[in-house]
Amino acid sequence: MMDFFKTLLLMLKRWYIALPVFAVTVGAAGGAYVAIPLHYESVGTMVLTSPAGGATSVTDKVPGQTNPLLAFETSLTISAAIVIQSINTPEVVKSLGGDSPDHKFVLTGGGDGGPFITVKTESASEPGARELAVKVLDRVKAELAKRQQALNAPPSTFIGVDDVVPPTKPEPLRGGKLRGAAVALVLGLAASLTVVYFLETRRERKRLKDNPDEDELDGYDDELDPEDDRAEPARPARREPEPPRPNLPPVTRTPQTLGSSASERTQMLRPAQVEPGTKSTPNGRPANGAPATGSKSGQLPAPGSASNRRPGQGNRSPEEYREPPTVRVKPAQAPQEPRG
Repeated sequence: MMDFFKTLLLMLKRWYIALPVFAVTVGAAGGAYVAIPLHYESVGTMVLTSPAGGATSVTDKVPGQTNPLLAFETSLTISAAIVIQSINTPEVVKSLGGDSPDHKFVLTGGGDGGPFITVKTESASEPGARELAVKVLDRVKAELAKRQQALNAPPSTFIGVDDVVPPTKPEPLRGGKLRGAAVALVLGLAASLTVVYFLETRRERKRLKDNPDEDELDGYDDELDPEDDRAEPARPARREPEPPRPNLPPVTRTPQTLGSSASERTQMLRPAQVEPGTKSTPNGRPANGAPATGSKSGQLPAPGSASNRRPGQGNRSPEEYREPPTVRVKPAQAPQEPRG
């Protein structure tokens, strides 16, 4: 495909050479079409028939005689083949005037074609084609009668000949003229390409001879290969290195105060403190059921007292810490049915 485009580009580049050569080529093709004579064709067909009285004579002077050409099972087909072979000899063809390329005939039949004999004539003149067909068919009839007489066949047993298709009106044959014009056109195109390449090569050699230091392919491949004249893709710009980031001091996180979540806001009871000198048990309760300092036996400290405050609580009211503890229950999941 690339060679085709290169050739086309070269033809367009040297159009002032290719165009005249192409015009000469077209003229040569037209001249060949006109120069080749137009031929005409005519066709005729006949068939061999058996005698009405059969192969044996009854009414002749010597009754009981038989026609030897009718002694076979396929006598008519064999007789047709014999006549065709006798007429297709070079001597008979020459006597009929069918040995010229502009005046010839083809006689076929017999064999698988049965007792039919077909003649096809071709001549440079329209009347000549028809006359040759008539002449060949008349020669078939004469040759068949001559052979039967040579075999002493009774006249009543002679094989008959009937015209199935008389010689047709000659038809023009334009195939030969078209083939000649096509050959001339192809040869002309080849000649035009040869001339263009020859002149281009000669020009390049002359240019290199005048400028030996010049590269042979400079300016030549660029014209033949337009795809090579392509811009290089732009390269991506180099990224500048990023400046070093400053070392920032470590971030200190302030601990969150209590009470930021629901679980932390749950009421927490602080065990009672024991004053110095008071006996207490390991669980923190006063010994002998004695009440804690500042409170009566069996009573909790006042809500606003300092002993009932959590560390870091400040002056916030303890009422907000008296919410009941939150209990999270995981919902029961229904059993999954097995997939069928």
